[in-house]
Amino acid sequence: MYVASFVGPVLKAICRDNDGNEKEASLDLNTVLGNDDGYFASGTNFSDNAMNYGMNGTVLAGRLLDDNNNWCDAKVDLNAVVKNNDGKLESDY
Repeated sequence: MYVASFVGPVLKAICRDNDGNEKEASLDLNTVLGNDDGYFASGTNFSDNAMNYGMNGTVLAGRLLDDNNNWCDAKVDLNAVVKNNDGKLESDY
């Protein structure tokens, strides 16, 4: 899998299916990532309290609002969150 683009909270990538064919795939990270006191965590809608987020290699980094309304630098390696399943992006996070 390699990332083709990142638009808003949607990760778009080219993934190989089980037969070796390349396929376009996408995953809305708001469906798997949340914000827990300024840290990326399992959950939903991280982007509701995020700014300046984007990709650097496989790492999603940005600023998340903590429980005291402070902006915190946060990052998560998407290799630990997202997987390729037969050409589709999925998460068990």
